Amino acid sequence: MFPKKGRIWTYRERARTLALFWGLSSIGMLIIGIYFVFTQSNWIVVILALLSLGFVAMYFFSSEREHRDEP
Repeated sequence: MFPKKGRIWTYRERARTLALFWGLSSIGMLIIGIYFVFTQSNWIVVILALLSLGFVAMYFFSSEREHRDEP
């Protein structure tokens, strides 16, 4: 389940992995939301997916900036 089981993760690696998983799930939610927009005119799932993608991007870039000097 974890790619580096038994080894020490840096904060940067952990943030990249979490951002990847959250980003993929947000993209999946966006695809489902687009389906709901066309079939039922329900925009809430698309709005939530876009907000979560924004938060994932902020998390990723803030982590890259904070842990810039890690080995």
